[in-house]
Amino acid sequence: MAIWNRKSVLTEAIADWQARGLLDKATAQQLDADVQHRAGGTSFRQILVLLAVVCLGFAAMSFVAANWDGLGRLTRVGLIFAAMWAFWGGSLYLSMRGHHKTAQTCTLGACAMFGAGVMLISQIYHIQGSPKDATWLWAMGTLLAAALTLSVPALVLSLALLLIWVSVPPNIFSSNPPLHFDFPLYLLAAAALAYALRSRFAAHLIMLSAWLWFMLTALTIVDQGSMIMLKVGLCLAFIFLSAALWADRNRRLLRGFERAVILYTIAFISVTIFAWHMIARHDSALIVDGFTTDIYLLIALGSLGICWAAGIIAVRAAHPNAYDLIVTPMFATLAFALLLISPDHALMAQLLMVGGAVWVIRMGWRIEYRQLAILGFFLFAAALLTTYFETIGTLIATSAFYLGVGLLLLLGVFIIPRLSRSKGDRS
Repeated sequence: MAIWNRKSVLTEAIADWQARGLLDKATAQQLDADVQHRAGGTSFRQILVLLAVVCLGFAAMSFVAANWDGLGRLTRVGLIFAAMWAFWGGSLYLSMRGHHKTAQTCTLGACAMFGAGVMLISQIYHIQGSPKDATWLWAMGTLLAAALTLSVPALVLSLALLLIWVSVPPNIFSSNPPLHFDFPLYLLAAAALAYALRSRFAAHLIMLSAWLWFMLTALTIVDQGSMIMLKVGLCLAFIFLSAALWADRNRRLLRGFERAVILYTIAFISVTIFAWHMIARHDSALIVDGFTTDIYLLIALGSLGICWAAGIIAVRAAHPNAYDLIVTPMFATLAFALLLISPDHALMAQLLMVGGAVWVIRMGWRIEYRQLAILGFFLFAAALLTTYFETIGTLIATSAFYLGVGLLLLLGVFIIPRLSRSKGDRS
């Protein structure tokens, strides 16, 4: 079954239900007709238009880079602005004719010409400033255009430009990336627009951008001698995970994007715990306080309190994700205990990572989200490889670790069915 195309999924599902006698022929035909009418995806012609606009944008920027020695200043500016307004005119015309997706692509072309114009004017008139500032101006103009025209391609371009802006140092002499604490504000604006446009692709880019920005900023602050962002980020991540698991079966607030939030949050938690463990083993001076300071201890306890409350309420309310909602605070409690007591203890860290990977695999099976199960397998392999290269004391101890984990997993094969048999759970 093609999982990447909603129209294919629905069509194959209807055919399967009809073949198994769950739907009569008339109902199946009616549902299939509705799917064909409503689930219209992007046509190949629209894809060609998008690719053509991208090529034209690169052509314009390359033209700027060539300095245009044979053209006057006003001619250069006039060409760029003529191309930009031609794209805007095409966008307006296509929108009035009902070709909204192609019109959105023309908006992307106008935004590309806007960026070329910013660079050209700065080059011609020798305006002082770094390319980083020009990238920010280009991103802001593109984000505004995306909001005014409801263009998904323009929104995607603005997100790419923002990610470049936040990653590039202000000048070639800067050794560390800058700390942009205003970046989440731009992501919130982009998220609101993606929500209004119902763009899952843009939502994925927003989650990925937020994840990369946080880790980049946190590790930069670690280089400066502080663990503040890693501590706070881990606490918030467990709260986000509980909230996403709670909203998963509801699918109203995020319009079905809850499972993607679960995936990104678990990936974030995994990387954060691994980073904490590696820092503790190689630069333990940064970890001496752990969660022992009052403010961080309070944040950690608050996070655990919220997660435990959500888990207990879910169990009492028979929430479909009650199992994972109660395991989340259990895992969080173990993680915080390890980070508080002995963050550089190899055996405990490896057990935590292996156990977490198995839980993620089981979660993916329980909620029928294959991408999450794949992530769990990847985390399991990463944990075993980390153990192999670090070694727990000696190679014999490492071998014993693998043996113990294998026996525990085999034991779970016999224990789990007995625990879940009364509930009829075969996951």
